[in-house]
Amino acid sequence: MSTSSDTSTPVLIVRSFAHAYLSYPRADYDLLPQIGAGPSGLAAALTLAQNGIPIRIIDKAIEFHKSSRGSGLHLRTLEIFRFLGVAQDARRLGLPLMPVQLYKLPGGTEPLGSWKLMDDVTISPDRPEVDHKKPTDSLVLSQYLTEGIFRDHLLKYGVQVELGTEPVSMAQDETGVSVSLRHVGVQEVETVRYAYVIGADGARGFTRKAIGATFEGETKDGDGQAWADVEAEGISPDTWHAWIEPGKFTVAIRPKKEPGQFHLVIAGTNFDPVGLTEPSKFAESFYELTGRRDIVFKSFTGLSYWKPKMRMVNKMSEGRVFICGDAAHVHSPTGGQGLNTSVGDAFNIAWKLALVCKGLASRGLLRTYQIERLPVIAHMLAATSDLYTQLTNIQPDGGPASSGKGSSGWRNNALRQLEINYRWSPVVFDARGMNGLDENALKAHGYQGYPGEPVRAGDRAPEAPALVDAFGKETSLFEIFKPNTHTVLVFSPTHAGESGVQEVAAAAQASPLASVTQTLVLGRDGVPPAIDGAKAYHDKEGHAYKAYGVDVRVLTVVVVRPDGYIGAFVNDVDGLQTYISRIAGEFA
Repeated sequence: MSTSSDTSTPVLIVRSFAHAYLSYPRADYDLLPQIGAGPSGLAAALTLAQNGIPIRIIDKAIEFHKSSRGSGLHLRTLEIFRFLGVAQDARRLGLPLMPVQLYKLPGGTEPLGSWKLMDDVTISPDRPEVDHKKPTDSLVLSQYLTEGIFRDHLLKYGVQVELGTEPVSMAQDETGVSVSLRHVGVQEVETVRYAYVIGADGARGFTRKAIGATFEGETKDGDGQAWADVEAEGISPDTWHAWIEPGKFTVAIRPKKEPGQFHLVIAGTNFDPVGLTEPSKFAESFYELTGRRDIVFKSFTGLSYWKPKMRMVNKMSEGRVFICGDAAHVHSPTGGQGLNTSVGDAFNIAWKLALVCKGLASRGLLRTYQIERLPVIAHMLAATSDLYTQLTNIQPDGGPASSGKGSSGWRNNALRQLEINYRWSPVVFDARGMNGLDENALKAHGYQGYPGEPVRAGDRAPEAPALVDAFGKETSLFEIFKPNTHTVLVFSPTHAGESGVQEVAAAAQASPLASVTQTLVLGRDGVPPAIDGAKAYHDKEGHAYKAYGVDVRVLTVVVVRPDGYIGAFVNDVDGLQTYISRIAGEFA
């Protein structure tokens, strides 16, 4: 039997291992997409909740997992966490990325060298998540803790994950998506109508297959990795520990923040540890490979197996159904891109879906989700695949054994994801053009970016601290940017009248996006004159003008999207209206 209903909640979030779906109401139903309860699903859910979109989250699991899984949070993800209000909790529970200590084999006790996985970050005001006392590359936080933080914040919006519920069928038409849900212990199937669905249900999930997306790429059939969360004694908690037999295996132990807790991996090259998902077999393999029988495993709290796959979908949406995270791309953990890229997917689709659900943008905006994300994912996948090949073929004369650095580290600054951009997107607009590059050339730089070049529309919006208002209160752009708001930055020119600034502010207030737009007027020499509907700040130290490459003599308008990317870089009202028309209406 089955029951049918039109829901009263705009967003449904579903997880089956990592499932997610969404949908938003029309006149007869108002539950938005369903989204999985992994990091990508929860990030999309929190973004939607902060946009005022009601949500329902479902999860096939009957209890929340306690596995570390994806644990590296790179700088761009920490910025997104800051916009969503969860960064402080993440830093409280996480650890900085530690150096790696390599040990000589056989024996496994003699230190052979140590190195950092990533080079230190250049400290600059436009990168607020860098620790200025110790320029850390990323934060290490077990995935179950990340998910717990998001669930806690969703509770503030009255949203909880419903366990023991999974989708079993899905059918869409011109007006919505019908999803049938099975609940553990309940014979009847619930059928619910949604306007849209977002699936974040993992590589083997339901939604990717439902939209007919192929999973293109390769599987390393001869390789494999066994992962474990353990309580252990006899190993120090102040560094990553590694034992490497080039071309055969890597064994690594990462300390967790909880005393005595560690995350372990046995990664085989031309050796598949598929049978190591039992604690006794995992422990014995560890001892045989490393020789470190002095390390005592007191308990195992999680064991999993993974075969290296480097795959991505040919599309991320079909009609009213979208996929993100592992449902859209899987890759080697080298480089730590999985969770980070998944959160980027979620943040991209969620703000767009919120605008469409509110009636402030056309459905055409949703097409830009895969237009923007697919090129980024393709180049990320290529980079992490190359990195996997390098790290599984370390030679004694070219790896950490000889230099303590070299090919053993993650030597690619793009891994921090600060250079990801969408310059080719049809909804961004830069009055200066794109340096003569065509669409394919722009896509080729979607992941690596343009380090050292001035920012343009489509780029990450830089931070700028030391903004002071008329009352002497200091703030920064990242304190002002919100995932539910477009921010119009009006850089007031020196020695010029205020008419142009007033016209831009008035145009922003009169636009179709006015209800989700805030306007800031910035001055280099002092706090600009007050303008109705706008906040004025003195760029006291010039960080904003420098980061955005603004000529102080020219009126400059920069529109920052809710996801923290520059939507427009223009110099007048016409330019502003061009961008707004692309978001609110149909783009060319």
